[in-house]
Amino acid sequence: MKYCPKCSAALVHKRIDGRERLCCSDTACGYVFWNNPVPVVAIVAETADGIVLAHPKLAPAGIFSVITGFLESGETPEHAAIRELKEELGLDAEAVAFIGVYAFEKANQVVMAYHIKTSGDIKLNEELDEYRVVAHEQLYRWTETGKFEVGEWLKRLNVFE
Repeated sequence: MKYCPKCSAALVHKRIDGRERLCCSDTACGYVFWNNPVPVVAIVAETADGIVLAHPKLAPAGIFSVITGFLESGETPEHAAIRELKEELGLDAEAVAFIGVYAFEKANQVVMAYHIKTSGDIKLNEELDEYRVVAHEQLYRWTETGKFEVGEWLKRLNVFE
């Protein structure tokens, strides 16, 4: 970003609260680009056969993950998770349990994770090109690989019992 989105003046680097920030060069404008994290939901989608992992079309080959998506204006994180489940996989939510909130600093995101027991048939949307349904046991190694939402969920497998 080179120009102020409010007044179109050039942005300059200034130190604010001990951090380098992009600020409007016009002091009367006062715009500061805070670069706050983006809120995202992650869904551990459970079918009768296991957990759904999907491959986004834009991801490198062989990379599968839980379903994720951005919150939209006016919706709660839980509703965003249910919406993303329906949009990306075509599945309905039968039971929803909150897993936790995690900082994903690499992508400048705050992730709110949910475990959702699902019903229906999987129908991938245009963002995804492949999916796998895996047994819980296949996910155990994720607890050591930084897959925070899956690792935390595995610690609490009795969440609906």
